[in-house]
Amino acid sequence: MEELNGVTIYWLISIGLIIGYLIDLILGKKGVSLAVNLVGGLAGSVIIGIIAILFQLYGALAYATIGSIALLFLVNVFNMEPEYEETAGLTKK
Repeated sequence: MEELNGVTIYWLISIGLIIGYLIDLILGKKGVSLAVNLVGGLAGSVIIGIIAILFQLYGALAYATIGSIALLFLVNVFNMEPEYEETAGLTKK
């Protein structure tokens, strides 16, 4: 079982940044910007990881990964630009 120390915080931050970058890489220009994905991944991973550690759950880093992906999925889905606007020439200028 993990304990809340500097190494665990480092891994939570690393997982959040990697997940944020991968989500931005997958979605490209359809979702939110890279900075928002990085901050959202970082925040989701650290918050959910700390909650899992405080509740003494095994695999807190796995919970942090899944929680970060879920948070970024919600953020990107509700801020996604429709694809038909790009193809029909109806984009905002």
